[in-house]
Amino acid sequence: MPTFPKIPNFELKKFLGSGGAADVFLAVDLKHSRLVAIKVLSHTRFADTIAVRRFIKEAQTISRLHHPNIVRILGTGKANDQHYMVMEFLPESLKQRIRVRKQIGLQESLAIINQIAAALFYAHGKGFIHRDVKPDNIMFRSDGTPVILDFGIARVLEATSAITRSGTSLGTPRYMSPEQLNAKRVDGRSDIYSLGVVLYEMISGAPPYKGSQTMSVILKHISEPIPKLPAELSFCQPLLERMLAKERDKRIASEKEWQELIKPLLKPFKLPRVARENLANLPSAKDREKTRLSINKGESSVEKRRHTQSRPKAKPNHKRRIILNLLLILAIVIWLFFNYERIPGLALALWHTVIGWISALLAKI
Repeated sequence: MPTFPKIPNFELKKFLGSGGAADVFLAVDLKHSRLVAIKVLSHTRFADTIAVRRFIKEAQTISRLHHPNIVRILGTGKANDQHYMVMEFLPESLKQRIRVRKQIGLQESLAIINQIAAALFYAHGKGFIHRDVKPDNIMFRSDGTPVILDFGIARVLEATSAITRSGTSLGTPRYMSPEQLNAKRVDGRSDIYSLGVVLYEMISGAPPYKGSQTMSVILKHISEPIPKLPAELSFCQPLLERMLAKERDKRIASEKEWQELIKPLLKPFKLPRVARENLANLPSAKDREKTRLSINKGESSVEKRRHTQSRPKAKPNHKRRIILNLLLILAIVIWLFFNYERIPGLALALWHTVIGWISALLAKI
């Protein structure tokens, strides 16, 4: 475990993990009384100029990107010759969620991927390529919002910097595009390929290409056909075919194309905040999934009931009924006129009945 550095106005509480050349700690922002994550460049292990430049470049990149699905940077600094970056604290990663649940439901997966895709297209529009999209770099806020982070090896489109030049393969092979693995120049479509690998892993429970050695995985990414989804998920195959195309010219290249493909597959997916917090306390992944489905079912029932209740009730046709009654009364009166003297008893009884009907009709009008 790394030594906890001393950073003014922050109390470091817990080591969260290492990312690239930096260590990440959970800390309390004493000035604002809030939990934050602090990324600290290790000056003992990574004192070389390239690591420092890359760390500073990451902070500059994130500070220029303002999107609800991109991690928020709260500040940067240097203490005791150590560069650090203060970011919002994100309690759960997609990698952790996959590890616990093995396989994530289709609609939940599509909802997550759709939001991350929006963040990537936004970054691409600002001239940045992430280059390391993977479950480790997708995390969740406490309200369930997915967030992309770790722009440590992000590059600017058409950049010619020594630390981002073509001919250098950077990223995680398990999620890298064929052009990245071949150390060719990349663009935003490389991020879409990596996102496709993440989507495949979420809904099927395993990445599309596996191997005991890194080289075997690399060769599969470059040359093997795109795996077929199980029959029950086959309607998502066209989306994955466009995301995981070996030739990047066949991949999704714009947010408009993305929306045309993803919208027909999306269904409303939302967990109330309280329900999400309760789910986190359930003992097993099976219990959490069962509860989530119950909540969604309950929400659908409430919505259906609300829709039914909001429908105006059909009003009875009083006018038509009154006219029919008047016609009946008229018929009886005509009969009485011709038969009063022949059957006086029955005629009198009918006459009293007719008077009662007329009184009731007048009360309704």
